[in-house]
Amino acid sequence: MQSRTKLLVFPTSRSIREYVNSQKEFNTLLPAIITIDELFKKSLVFENKKYLDEDERFLYLKEAVKNVDLDSLGISSSFSYFIKQSDYIYRFFLELASENVDIESISSIDTYGFYSEHLEILKKIRKNFLEILDRENFVDRINFSKYFSINSDFIKRYNEIELYFEGYFTKFEFEIIKSITKYSKLMISFVYNQFNEKSIEKFIEYGFDLTLENSYTIDFSNKMILEEKKLVKKCENIEIKGFSSRVNQIAFIKKAIVDLVNKGINPSKIALILPDESFTTTISLFDNEGYFNYAMGLNIYSTNLFKTIDAIYAYMNESEIKNIKNLEFIDCNKELVDKLFKANWNKIITIEIFEEIIKFFISKETNKELLEKFNELIYKLYKIVFSYEDKIRLKDVYKIFYQRVVKLTLDDINSGKVTVMGLLESRRLEFDAVIICDFNESFIPKRSLKDKFLSTKLKQSANLPTSVDRENLQKYYYERLINNSKNVYISYVKNENEQISRFANLLFKEDIDENLYDNSYKHILYKSSNLKHFSNEVILDIDLSKLTWSASSLKEFLECKRKFYLNHILKIKEHDISLKPKGYELGNIIHKTLEEFYKEKNRDYKTLLDIFNKNRTENSFLNLELEIWKKRLKEFIEEEDKRVKEGFINIEQEKAFLFDFDGIKLRGTIDRIDKKEDQFYVIDYKTSSNLKVDSKKNYDKSKDFQLEFYYLAIKKLYEAKAINTLYYDLYEMKLKEEIALEEKLEVLKDIFSTFKTQKVNFDKCESLQTCQYCVYSTICNR
Repeated sequence: MQSRTKLLVFPTSRSIREYVNSQKEFNTLLPAIITIDELFKKSLVFENKKYLDEDERFLYLKEAVKNVDLDSLGISSSFSYFIKQSDYIYRFFLELASENVDIESISSIDTYGFYSEHLEILKKIRKNFLEILDRENFVDRINFSKYFSINSDFIKRYNEIELYFEGYFTKFEFEIIKSITKYSKLMISFVYNQFNEKSIEKFIEYGFDLTLENSYTIDFSNKMILEEKKLVKKCENIEIKGFSSRVNQIAFIKKAIVDLVNKGINPSKIALILPDESFTTTISLFDNEGYFNYAMGLNIYSTNLFKTIDAIYAYMNESEIKNIKNLEFIDCNKELVDKLFKANWNKIITIEIFEEIIKFFISKETNKELLEKFNELIYKLYKIVFSYEDKIRLKDVYKIFYQRVVKLTLDDINSGKVTVMGLLESRRLEFDAVIICDFNESFIPKRSLKDKFLSTKLKQSANLPTSVDRENLQKYYYERLINNSKNVYISYVKNENEQISRFANLLFKEDIDENLYDNSYKHILYKSSNLKHFSNEVILDIDLSKLTWSASSLKEFLECKRKFYLNHILKIKEHDISLKPKGYELGNIIHKTLEEFYKEKNRDYKTLLDIFNKNRTENSFLNLELEIWKKRLKEFIEEEDKRVKEGFINIEQEKAFLFDFDGIKLRGTIDRIDKKEDQFYVIDYKTSSNLKVDSKKNYDKSKDFQLEFYYLAIKKLYEAKAINTLYYDLYEMKLKEEIALEEKLEVLKDIFSTFKTQKVNFDKCESLQTCQYCVYSTICNR
C-alpha cells in the first residue's frame, strides 16, 4: 500500500469533520487525518501485551484494595459504591504515571506527614494493581512507560506530521512527541495566552522563545518558529443577560438565534455551548421549532425502556401509591414486577435471574439503536457482576445498572441547524456566533475531581497539575471560543444560590449586565395571559408621621413604596396554595421554640428538643431542614450554658413595645433581652444562612433598623443607659454586634424627619432584584 506524505492531527473528531467540510470546494485529495488520541495510540506498541478495558480495570482495582483500609481514604469498599469511587483512585494513579511522578517523591515533599497515611495506602493499592496487571499480561495507561516502544513503522509512513495543539501535554505525552521527531518532521500549531501558560511552558523549556498573546506554527523537529502572529479578537458584538431561573435562559437562547438568522448568519455557523451537558434534557423539551442538533446525543428518558427501568427502581425503593400507579400508567404488570424483582431484591443475583430481567426489559423496547447500545451495556455489566468472586445482591446490581443506563444517549437524527455541544467538543472550531448559557460560578470553570487525595500546595510542589491549572485550561478554551466568534451571547442565572462566574469579569469586564431579564423574554416560552398589571401612578394625601411603624414595615417602605402601599394601605395579602414553605416559616418555628424554652425551669437539650418537636410543622418540604436544626439547637444549648456561667441572665422573651420617638409611633416585639450586672443585651434571632451585619462603610445604604428599634425600646422601657445590641446568628451559632448602631440611629432620625408629609408618591422601586421574590411582582408586571 502506498504511503501518504502528510498526516494532519486534530484535537477532536468534530474538528476533523469541520476541516473536511471546509475543503470540499477545492476538489483535492486530502492528506491522512486523525485525532491526537489516535496519534498517541498508533505511535505506541506493546509486545505480547493486551490492552486493559474499563470493566477489567474495575475488577482488578477491586482486587487490589482487598485488605486495605479504604475508609481512611474516604472511600467505601461496598461494591455498588466502589464501582463509582474507584475512579478517584485510578485518576490519581494515572496522573502520577502521566507526569512521571513517584509516590515516594510526594512523601518526601510532605515534610510534616499530613498525607503519610493516605500515601501509604495508595502506594499499597498501586503496587497490588500493577502486580495484577503484570500477572494477567495487561497494559494500562498507568504502566505504559514500563512497556512501550515507539511504532516507527507507523510514523515513517509520513514525511511530515502537522499537529493542531489545543490542550495540555503530560510529561509522558511530551516525551512521545519528542520521539516522533526521530522518524518524521513534526510541525505544531498552537495559541499562547494568559490561560494556557502551564501547557506552553514545556515548549519554552524545550528551547522555543515564545511571547504571550501570539499564535505559532513551529517546526518542532528542528526547534524553529515558522510563523508568529499577534492574536486578533474577532468578537464584534457581546450580549450578556441574567435570569432568575435556569429555564428562562432558553427564551434568551431562542431570541438570540432568531436575531442572528435575521442578520443573515447561517444557522449552521451558530453554536450553543453547554457548560453542563445535562441541560440538554430541558432544552430539548422547549425545542418546538427544531432549532438544535445535539452533538452529545439525546437522552433516553422518553423511551419505553427507560420509563420501565425508572418506574421499577422507584417502586422498589418506595412501594407507595404513586409508584404503584406509575407502573400501571406505563403498562407494567405489578404482579410480574413483584415476582421478578421484589422477591429477589435482597437476594444474591444468579445468572438465570439476571437473564430473565434483561429479557423482560428488552421486550419493552423497539428502538434498534437503543437496543444495540443496551445490549453492549449488559454485556459489560454481566462481565463485572459474574467475574467478581464476591456474591452481589440484585439490589446492588440494579443500582449500578440504573447509573449506567441513565447515561445512554441516542443519535440526533432529526437534527436542526444550530449545534449544541459541550466545551471540549468546541476545541479548534470557529463559529460566526456562539451562545453560552449557565455562565455561573457553579459551572465555569468546572471543578476537577482529581485533587481528592492531595492539597493544591503539595501537588504544586510535586510538579503535578493543580485544580487551578485545570481551571485555567478551561478558561483558555472559553476565551478561544469567544474571541474566534464575531457574535457572542451569554446568559447566566442570578438568585440567592447562583451568581455569574468570576471568570466573566476577566473576559467581559464593562459588558456585564447585572439586571434580570425574565420578564423581557418570558413570552417566548410561555403563552401570554390576560392579566392586567397595575402600573398607574399612586399619589395619596397622607401624613406618614401619623402612621405606626414597625421595623419590617419601615424596611418595606424604604425598599419599595409600591409594595408598602399594596401591603399596608390596600392590605392585599398573599394568596398561595403551594405546599412549599414560606421563607419565614422555619424562623417562626425556631422563635416560638426558644420563647417557650425560656419559660421552662429545666433548660437542657431534651427540654428544648421536646418543645421543638411539638412546634414542628407537618410540611414535608421542611423535614430535612428541621432535622438539621436539631443539631444546631444542641450547639445553642452549649452556647447558652457558657453565657449562664459568664453571668448573663435572661429577663424577657418576645417583649412587645409601643412608644413615641421624635413624634413617630414605633411598635414591635423584641426577640430576647439578657442582662449582666447593669448592662442590657438586646438580641435579635436570625436563622438565615447569609446574615450580613452593616459596617461603618455601608450603613448609610441600610434599610433594616430592627436592632435600632429594639435599642430605643429598651431605653424607653427600662430607662437603661448601658445597652448592647446583638444579632444571634443561629445558623453559625454566633452573637454578632450591631457595629454601626450610633450611625444608623442618626440615619433613622433623618428618615423620620422626612415623614411629616401631605402627599406621598408610592412609586415602584428601581431595583428589579428587589422584585425577584416579591409577592406583588405579578401585579406590578416585574
